[in-house]
Amino acid sequence: MLKLHTLKIIKQEPVAPGYQRLTLARGIAAQAGQFVQVRASETFDPFLRRPISVHDAAEDRLVLLYRTVGRGTALLAAKKAGETLDLLGPLGSSFPLTDRAQAVVVAGGIGAAPLYYLLRTLKRAGKQVSFFYGARTEAELLLREEYRALATNYSEATDDGSAGSRALVTDLAAPAIASLDATVYACGPSPMLKEVARLADYYGRSCFVSLEAQLACGVGACLGCVVPVRGQEKYRRVCVDGPVFAAGEVFFC
Repeated sequence: MLKLHTLKIIKQEPVAPGYQRLTLARGIAAQAGQFVQVRASETFDPFLRRPISVHDAAEDRLVLLYRTVGRGTALLAAKKAGETLDLLGPLGSSFPLTDRAQAVVVAGGIGAAPLYYLLRTLKRAGKQVSFFYGARTEAELLLREEYRALATNYSEATDDGSAGSRALVTDLAAPAIASLDATVYACGPSPMLKEVARLADYYGRSCFVSLEAQLACGVGACLGCVVPVRGQEKYRRVCVDGPVFAAGEVFFC
């Protein structure tokens, strides 16, 4: 059943130019990897809700980390503490835990947003986590010390070499995927996910990826977020069947 919530904003804070972290009072029963559909204004302009992944969740709070990329998210970024926010959720699938004692987690850019909650979930479950964080430049390595604190091992890469290694984050993660008996998790741009999926398949690792897609309705009705998959179904909806998929299920173009 779809659940509509009206939650009070506790804090709205910029974490980097163009990126905001929004904390709401009273949590919802969200799991790592799920998302919510947020109404950006009190009117129907813009008409469509904005899909935002759950950055963190607990009984007393819901935290969203998002990038301001258009009018809807700009309106959202203008909201202040004490105002309320109308949202639908939690929606979509979540990252599953496995019986493996170790996990390799790979993040690319704003794809790190839902992985914070995953890292916290893995740590609470007693897993040893190797976290690999990649971005174009240092400014886009958001909240890096908070991620570092949740990981057993932490590595970062930037395209321009301004922080960490000047390399693709998949190059950093490859040795860990090869050598550790670990479950692999990833969220980020499609080329990154494709390479993570390839590495996991080659080394026989279970792998789960969170796909980034343009979501309109968020409930599977509009079919605007379908992705090609292997098997009889051919296509699946990111908003309902995902956003988290077993990597071997997805056909990466």
